[in-house]
Amino acid sequence: MAGPPGVPRADIVALLHDGHSDRYIGRTLHTNPKRAARIRTELGLPKSVRIQGTAIEHKWNKWTHPVTGGHIRWTGAVRGITPNLVHRKRNYSARRVGFQLEHGRLPVGRVLPGCGQSWCVAPAHATDEPMRRADAMYRRIFGRAA
Repeated sequence: MAGPPGVPRADIVALLHDGHSDRYIGRTLHTNPKRAARIRTELGLPKSVRIQGTAIEHKWNKWTHPVTGGHIRWTGAVRGITPNLVHRKRNYSARRVGFQLEHGRLPVGRVLPGCGQSWCVAPAHATDEPMRRADAMYRRIFGRAA
Protein backbone atom coordinates (compact mmCIF):
# COMPACT_ATOMS: atom_id res chain seq x y z
CA MET A 1 0.00 0.00 0.00
CA ALA A 2 1.66 3.22 -1.13
CA GLY A 3 1.74 6.22 1.19
CA PRO A 4 2.16 9.90 0.57
CA PRO A 5 5.33 11.02 -1.21
CA GLY A 6 8.29 11.57 1.09
CA VAL A 7 7.22 9.14 3.84
CA PRO A 8 8.56 5.71 2.95
CA ARG A 9 6.74 2.75 4.46
CA ALA A 10 10.13 1.37 5.56
CA ASP A 11 10.65 4.41 7.83
CA ILE A 12 7.31 3.80 9.52
CA VAL A 13 8.04 0.07 9.87
CA ALA A 14 11.42 0.81 11.48
CA LEU A 15 9.84 3.09 14.10
CA LEU A 16 7.07 0.55 14.74
CA HIS A 17 9.67 -2.15 15.39
CA ASP A 18 11.43 0.24 17.79
CA GLY A 19 8.20 0.31 19.83
CA HIS A 20 7.06 3.88 19.12
CA SER A 21 3.41 4.93 19.24
CA ASP A 22 1.37 5.79 16.18
CA ARG A 23 1.13 9.41 17.36
CA TYR A 24 4.90 9.66 17.80
CA ILE A 25 5.46 8.26 14.31
CA GLY A 26 2.92 10.68 12.87
CA ARG A 27 4.62 13.66 14.52
CA THR A 28 8.15 12.54 13.70
CA LEU A 29 7.59 11.63 10.06
CA HIS A 30 4.84 14.19 9.38
CA THR A 31 2.36 11.52 8.37
CA ASN A 32 -1.09 10.51 9.53
CA PRO A 33 -0.97 8.38 12.72
CA LYS A 34 -3.78 6.28 11.23
CA ARG A 35 -1.35 5.18 8.52
CA ALA A 36 1.10 4.01 11.17
CA ALA A 37 -1.76 2.19 12.94
CA ARG A 38 -2.81 0.50 9.70
CA ILE A 39 0.76 -0.69 9.02
CA ARG A 40 1.06 -1.86 12.66
CA THR A 41 -2.06 -3.98 12.17
CA GLU A 42 -0.81 -5.36 8.85
CA LEU A 43 2.44 -6.43 10.53
CA GLY A 44 0.63 -7.92 13.53
CA LEU A 45 2.51 -5.69 15.97
CA PRO A 46 0.94 -4.85 19.36
CA LYS A 47 0.09 -1.28 20.32
CA SER A 48 2.94 0.50 22.04
CA VAL A 49 2.84 0.66 25.84
CA ARG A 50 4.14 3.68 27.65
CA ILE A 51 3.36 4.75 31.18
CA GLN A 52 3.69 8.50 31.24
CA GLY A 53 7.26 8.87 30.12
CA THR A 54 10.40 8.44 32.13
CA ALA A 55 9.15 10.47 35.10
CA ILE A 56 7.46 7.39 36.55
CA GLU A 57 10.63 5.36 36.01
CA HIS A 58 12.60 8.04 37.87
CA LYS A 59 10.13 7.90 40.77
CA TRP A 60 10.27 4.10 40.79
CA ASN A 61 14.08 4.19 40.99
CA LYS A 62 13.90 6.78 43.79
CA TRP A 63 11.95 4.41 46.05
CA THR A 64 13.86 1.18 45.39
CA HIS A 65 16.98 -0.21 47.01
CA PRO A 66 19.00 -3.13 45.55
CA VAL A 67 19.92 -5.90 47.97
CA THR A 68 21.93 -9.12 47.62
CA GLY A 69 20.71 -11.86 45.31
CA GLY A 70 19.45 -9.47 42.63
CA HIS A 71 16.43 -8.54 44.73
CA ILE A 72 15.12 -5.00 45.08
CA ARG A 73 13.40 -3.72 48.21
CA TRP A 74 10.64 -1.10 47.99
CA THR A 75 11.31 1.81 50.38
CA GLY A 76 8.32 3.94 49.34
CA ALA A 77 4.69 4.01 50.40
CA VAL A 78 2.45 0.97 50.61
CA ARG A 79 -1.31 0.54 50.22
CA GLY A 80 -2.23 -2.23 52.58
CA ILE A 81 0.64 -4.61 51.85
CA THR A 82 1.14 -3.56 48.21
CA PRO A 83 4.12 -1.36 47.28
CA ASN A 84 2.51 1.81 45.94
CA LEU A 85 3.77 4.61 43.72
CA VAL A 86 1.89 7.90 43.28
CA HIS A 87 2.49 9.62 39.96
CA ARG A 88 0.47 12.60 38.73
CA LYS A 89 -2.04 12.09 41.56
CA ARG A 90 -2.65 8.49 40.51
CA ASN A 91 -1.76 5.31 42.40
CA TYR A 92 0.27 2.62 40.68
CA SER A 93 1.39 -0.75 41.94
CA ALA A 94 5.19 -0.58 42.14
CA ARG A 95 5.33 -4.19 40.95
CA ARG A 96 3.22 -3.41 37.86
CA VAL A 97 5.44 -0.42 37.02
CA GLY A 98 8.56 -2.56 37.41
CA PHE A 99 7.02 -5.26 35.24
CA GLN A 100 6.28 -2.76 32.47
CA LEU A 101 9.79 -1.33 32.67
CA GLU A 102 11.31 -4.80 32.32
CA HIS A 103 8.98 -6.43 29.81
CA GLY A 104 7.74 -3.44 27.82
CA ARG A 105 4.11 -4.52 28.03
CA LEU A 106 1.18 -4.30 30.39
CA PRO A 107 0.98 -7.22 32.79
CA VAL A 108 -2.01 -9.55 32.69
CA GLY A 109 -3.55 -10.05 36.12
CA ARG A 110 -1.63 -9.73 39.36
CA VAL A 111 2.11 -9.13 39.34
CA LEU A 112 3.98 -11.21 41.90
CA PRO A 113 7.67 -11.79 42.57
CA GLY A 114 8.78 -15.03 40.95
CA CYS A 115 11.80 -15.29 43.23
CA GLY A 116 9.83 -16.35 46.31
CA GLN A 117 10.65 -13.20 48.30
CA SER A 118 7.29 -11.51 48.98
CA TRP A 119 8.91 -8.10 49.50
CA CYS A 120 10.92 -8.11 46.25
CA VAL A 121 9.97 -5.62 43.49
CA ALA A 122 12.85 -6.42 41.12
CA PRO A 123 11.54 -6.06 37.55
CA ALA A 124 13.48 -9.14 36.45
CA HIS A 125 11.69 -11.16 39.16
CA ALA A 126 8.19 -9.84 38.36
CA THR A 127 5.76 -12.34 36.85
CA ASP A 128 2.19 -11.97 35.63
CA GLU A 129 -0.45 -14.68 35.33
CA PRO A 130 0.51 -15.98 31.85
CA MET A 131 4.15 -16.27 32.92
CA ARG A 132 3.20 -18.20 36.07
CA ARG A 133 0.92 -20.51 34.05
CA ALA A 134 3.74 -21.18 31.57
CA ASP A 135 6.18 -21.88 34.43
CA ALA A 136 3.72 -24.29 36.05
CA MET A 137 3.16 -26.10 32.75
CA TYR A 138 6.92 -26.38 32.21
CA ARG A 139 7.35 -27.89 35.70
CA ARG A 140 4.53 -30.39 35.05
CA ILE A 141 6.17 -31.49 31.80
CA PHE A 142 9.84 -31.50 32.78
CA GLY A 143 9.80 -31.55 36.58
CA ARG A 144 11.47 -29.10 38.95
CA ALA A 145 15.03 -30.20 38.15
CA ALA A 146 14.81 -29.23 34.47
